Amino acid sequence: MSRKATNRKVAGRGGRPVAKAAGVRKKGGRPRRGKYLRARTAGIQLVNRFAFGVLIAMGCVAIAILALPQVRKLQGLEKELKGVEALEREVLALKDRKNRELTALRNDPDYLELVARDRLDLYEPGERVIRVRRPRN
Repeated sequence: MSRKATNRKVAGRGGRPVAKAAGVRKKGGRPRRGKYLRARTAGIQLVNRFAFGVLIAMGCVAIAILALPQVRKLQGLEKELKGVEALEREVLALKDRKNRELTALRNDPDYLELVARDRLDLYEPGERVIRVRRPRN
């Protein structure tokens, strides 16, 4: 009897009948079904990996788009904060100068006399005051 490649059951291990794969030929025939399925599975895996990569990239772009307005707002607030801090330093410096001037006016008679002569045009009897005015440019 000759054997033909058919879909008949053949005894396998332990005497149980095993179905032969349809279309399986010996050398020179059609490609074996197992190789075809492995190639197809590999192709599907490649497509899945590509799709997953695209999905991840889209997620990153979505996060970047949602975060961009917040980043701009943060930069604007940081710029405003720098301006307010500079103004605060100026005000604190002015306050310090005024406190030193007040302390000098209360405790230093020589400074008090200097301010009175300069700002209030006061002078002692018999004294001549000469003021030099500079031309403004």
